[in-house]
Amino acid sequence: MNDIQEDVQLTKVETILMLGIIGCLLFATWEIGHLLSDEWLRDWVAVNRFVRRRVILYGIAFFMSISSVFFSIKYTYSTNRFIQVINRAFLWYGTLLLISTIAIFVFDCLPEVFAGVMGAVIFIAAIYIIQKKHFTKARMISKRIEKGRCFSCDTLLPPNAIYCPHCKEKVGTKCSKCNSYLSINDNYCSACGEKNSDRKI
Repeated sequence: MNDIQEDVQLTKVETILMLGIIGCLLFATWEIGHLLSDEWLRDWVAVNRFVRRRVILYGIAFFMSISSVFFSIKYTYSTNRFIQVINRAFLWYGTLLLISTIAIFVFDCLPEVFAGVMGAVIFIAAIYIIQKKHFTKARMISKRIEKGRCFSCDTLLPPNAIYCPHCKEKVGTKCSKCNSYLSINDNYCSACGEKNSDRKI
């Protein structure tokens, strides 16, 4: 039991340190981009600041993100725990950097209208994914039953109803062993533990 506790605590520490690595790498990447564009290549950037500054910033970001992802893929199957943690940090760093760079690029370089449309499409896709995952038919049916409502027509049910008084859908049953009331969504009888043979949801 103590070994398991120590392992869990170690994993939490590793996760915190991994997040620290990712944050530092992200900060360092953007700082390198700013140093190149504002200090080291200032004269070259001054010729066309709008274009050349973005070439440097996005170039550094894309190069670092793709390099780190390839690095992490190379060491994916390492059995060394230290390498696994560092590898995971580089994978998350590369992924987050790539996503954030693409997002900034879309809103920075593309026309505002297109960026707005793209943003709306992304939010619509997010809503669709959330609804598909969390608002499935089975989940909605279960929620209605928990609230004492008919899973078919959403009518508020009388206590211990066997059928919905509005749509005649079967919403409850009696335990075959002790005759206690069971919701159609119950797996077992709470009084005697008998399996609910009428469960359909």
